[in-house]
Order: sequence, then structure tokens, then C-alpha cells
Amino acid sequence: MLTLTASSVPDGDRLSPVDHLDAIHDAFSYGGVRDTLRNTLEYHLGLDSDDWGYWLQAEPHGMGSAADDGERTGMNACYTHLHVGVYFDAAATSLDLRSVGSEFERVIDKHVAECDSAGVGGHDYTSVDDYLADDTGCISLNADVQNLGSYLAAYMGGYTEELLDKPIEYLAWGALYWSAARRRTSRSQTVNQAICADRCEQRAENEETGQVDPHGERIRWDDGHGADVVCSCCGSPWTIDQDRLDGPPEPETALDDDLRWAAGATAPPPNPEPDRSLAERWPSADSAWSYGESPRKALIRERVQGYLDVHGQDVSLPSILAHLNIDPSYKEFVGEVLNGTEQPESESIDRRRREPQFGYELKAIVDADGNEHQPGGGGVDMVQLELPVAYIIENTRLANDLAQGEIFRNGRTGVATHDPETIARGFVNNGITDPDVADRLLIVDDYHVSNPDMDRDEPRPCMLPLDER
Repeated sequence: MLTLTASSVPDGDRLSPVDHLDAIHDAFSYGGVRDTLRNTLEYHLGLDSDDWGYWLQAEPHGMGSAADDGERTGMNACYTHLHVGVYFDAAATSLDLRSVGSEFERVIDKHVAECDSAGVGGHDYTSVDDYLADDTGCISLNADVQNLGSYLAAYMGGYTEELLDKPIEYLAWGALYWSAARRRTSRSQTVNQAICADRCEQRAENEETGQVDPHGERIRWDDGHGADVVCSCCGSPWTIDQDRLDGPPEPETALDDDLRWAAGATAPPPNPEPDRSLAERWPSADSAWSYGESPRKALIRERVQGYLDVHGQDVSLPSILAHLNIDPSYKEFVGEVLNGTEQPESESIDRRRREPQFGYELKAIVDADGNEHQPGGGGVDMVQLELPVAYIIENTRLANDLAQGEIFRNGRTGVATHDPETIARGFVNNGITDPDVADRLLIVDDYHVSNPDMDRDEPRPCMLPLDER
């Protein structure tokens, strides 16, 4: 169990609770503590990705007693800390459990480095001699956990009151997460798969659900991301031996032949030749570009090559993945970069500007009446769009800026406002889209003209109708 927190008064300045929780959660995001946690487990402890998982849960600082104001948290009420429950197979690592605790120190160090308001004082693990025996620090180990969900529910779900019976600090803290659109909990894919499998097992035990097969009894091949062999009932690969299926099922060739016959094709289309140019692979395109690899891969290639320029070529694949916090899904690509594979060359074609095939080019089309029409390009004809509200504003006195004491009035509805768009929209909603008609119905009231204390004794000419100027 890792506990991550931050100071509410870094450098003596009070942080708002929202800024405080944003700083803690942002530090855990990709490129931060989460990647360091993954690298610690997979590269330093040698675990496979399906041998571990995490459950992150945000909690408010201790609420004390709802009935005793003397036990409240004071100035730190409504502030956040994170519990990160890391569930892993201890038998899958070569280290003893006591040595494992010190490996998680780099995760705490990463949080202190990434979160500006986090300090060493709140994450001091140096005073802990045995992470198995001491569960009060920012790192603690429990070797007896068999069920992650039950353990975390007991560890972090200690509030049993009804919602409105909870301390007011807890309600305010929950309102902060709601207003900031923050999730108070997140889980790794492995933990989500375990939860899905557990739910599948419970459905099989409940006669009312109609599911008779327990989790993993029936399996199927899944071509999506992640594991290939999954439970047919819930789609989770949790605890399912991936060797139970050798590969995806063979396609129904007879059905494929029938489909090709129905489409008028006697044979399936040939696979594109990899050595053909972009123009040969896409002969119907007016223009096309091929940049070789995705922006994400280009960024990874640049980071790896920069690292090699500084540290030399004698670097192992796991080491460079760990040092650069690169997602393990890119390990094959990083291996190719380490082996010296060059970046694919970019390629482009542009057939939009080419000489006429027959020595002439269509300029215009002349109909029988002698009217000339421009040839269409096969696309959409573009015309200037006149929006009715904007059109009325631009072509009536609504386009003039109001002076002090003036106000627009709709002569039909009697609505008065300083906003020209409101008046124009009122005309349009009443079916008046002709600017001349709208201008005749437009009234400009001038309160300064009727007030002897003001300098203006007659309306401004620009605000008078055309027939009164």
C-alpha cells in the first residue's frame, strides 16, 4: 500500500483544495508516478504485466467523529491523499518480500519530484525498518492478502453511514471532486479484469441470472488488444490459461467463396506489394502523403536516439524502457531502433496540377442560349452564406453603436434592449428578414433628448429612419 499526499501550505501559501487534489492526481498520470510504478514492478522486480495490478483510491484527510467536533481535522479538512493498493504475485519475483518494499521507494521519490506541493517530510520512509511490520508509513506490505477487493474495501471503505449522515467535511470533499470532474478511483486493466471475472463467477452461482457456466468454463479467441483467450461469458482473461487455444478459428472458406461469387469476383484481391510506390498503391487519389510512422513512434525514436548519443550504444532494452518511462507495448519498436533500423522515408503524390491529357483543358460550358457556366470540379459549389440575424444587423441602424441614453426597441413586440443581436433575432423569429422592413420597425429611444439636464436636445442623425433624416 502506497500513500501519496502533499502539503496544503507549500512555501507558506495556502493552496485551495481543488489545486491541491489536481497536483496530486496530475503527478500520478502517464509520464509520472504511474509509469515509475509500472517500471518498478516489470523491470526491477521482473514481473509480467498480468502478475500485478493497482487500485488507486482518493480519500479525504481523517474525518474524526461526525458527532464530536473536537475530533475534526481542522485546517486540513477537505484536502486529499491517495492510497495506491498494488496487488502482485510475490512468488513471481526472485526477491524476498522484505526487499520488495525498498524497491517501491523510487515510486515515492517520483511522486515527491513530480508533485510541487509534496515534500519529503510527508513521505519519509527512512525511519521504517521493516515494511512488513510497520503499516503506518507511506509504504507498507501485507503478505496475507488473497482477495484484493475485500482487502481494499476494508482498508479504504470505512464509511458505513448514509450519505447525509457523513461528516460535512466529507460531503464538501466529494463536492470538490464532482465540481472538478475528477475520478476518485482508478484501476489498472489487470484489476478490472479480475473484478469482471469475480462478477462472472457470482452470476454463475446465482440461479436468477440464467448463467450456468462458471468463469473460464467456456472460452473464445479475442482479436482485440491484450490477452487472446478470454471467457465467453464476460470477456475477461483472468486466470485463463492462454495455451488452451492454439490460435483464431479458421474462416469458413465455403462462405468466403459464396461471398466472392455474389460480388462478381472469381478470386480474392491480391495483397498489396510492399515495394510498390504510394502512387502505384493508390492510383485514384488526387493527392496523398505517407509519413512512415506515427507521431508517437517518431517521438520515442527521438528520445531513444538522444539517450544513445549521451550514454552510448551498450544499453539493454529493459534498461532504456525503464529510464525513459516508455510504455512496454512499444518494446518491439524500441528494439528495432536499438538495432539501427532507419526511419521510413516520407512519400507524397500530387496529381492536381498536371498537363491536360489531350492537349486542351475545359475552361467553361456554354449552353444553347449563350450563357457561360464554369465547369464543376465534382465537388460542392461554394457560395457566400448570409446569416439572417447578422444580415439584418449589418444593413439596419442596429449596426450603429449606441450612445449614452439610447436603447433599441422592436416596434412590433415592444421589447427594448441594448443588444442589437436580440432585436435582430426578434425580427427574424417574427418572419421579418428584409432589412428595409426591419429598419422601419426599429425604434431608437433617446432618453437624453427629453432630459433638459443633458447636452443632446435632438436624436443623432444616424439613429433616425431614412425618411426622417
